Amino acid sequence: MSEFTSHERPACEVCHGTGATLVEKYTRSQWPVVACNTCGFVYLGRVPDYDDLSVNLAWEKTVPEERERRKKANKLARFDALTRFRLKFGKIVDRVRHTRAVPATGRVLEIGCGPSTRIPEGPTPYGIEISEGLTKRARPVFEGRGGTVYHAPATTGIEKFPDDFEHEAQPRLILERAFKRLKPGGTILLRSPNYNSANRFIMGSEWCGFRFPDHVNYFTPRSLKALAASVGYEFRWMNWFSLFDDNLIVELKKPVRRAVKQELAAIAAE
Repeated sequence: MSEFTSHERPACEVCHGTGATLVEKYTRSQWPVVACNTCGFVYLGRVPDYDDLSVNLAWEKTVPEERERRKKANKLARFDALTRFRLKFGKIVDRVRHTRAVPATGRVLEIGCGPSTRIPEGPTPYGIEISEGLTKRARPVFEGRGGTVYHAPATTGIEKFPDDFEHEAQPRLILERAFKRLKPGGTILLRSPNYNSANRFIMGSEWCGFRFPDHVNYFTPRSLKALAASVGYEFRWMNWFSLFDDNLIVELKKPVRRAVKQELAAIAAE
């Protein structure tokens, strides 16, 4: 992987702390897994540049290689692969969540859409995808419903948006930009590997949430809530009851009350 261009992350995205400790048992090759000395947030200390994430490390290219590596790793990893049918129930629950959360009309943006969309019928879907290949595959699906898909690294004005939150080396910047654009009461549905999941403790270094080097953030409910709250969001953990769910699914909402206070202050100042 030495041919990939990479850079070091200067500080923790959750608390801005500059000191971190290497988590040796999870570190592989040139990609150090570190834990912030101040808040405990776990992340990759060195990350690939966006150009490589877009092409050389695109999801559709790294998944087959990672799947094959895990089959050869240990018996637990092979057992996990053979019992992936259990995740079908989770997908059914996800579809119900999406249907309830998405408005019946208007425009909905899906960040990290992949080759298709999870946005239910009704609103006009728009997507952002970092993989060049998956963007091409998804575009006819979105355009068939009146929307479109943007290839993140090449699109002016949104080039810093991630395909998924675990891939984004600057998650704070993403949430800050989104906060400015959201209407009061507007929400973000966010999914990311849950570093506190039971499966991570069982599988250890072979946990499916570890994908190097394209997964660069390993949030827990606590660290993601701290990051979101520091930006101004209200935080709701949606799948807290799913003991063996590897993902953390949350709703981030821009408060209505803050907007009301701002309007009242503006009126009072007139």
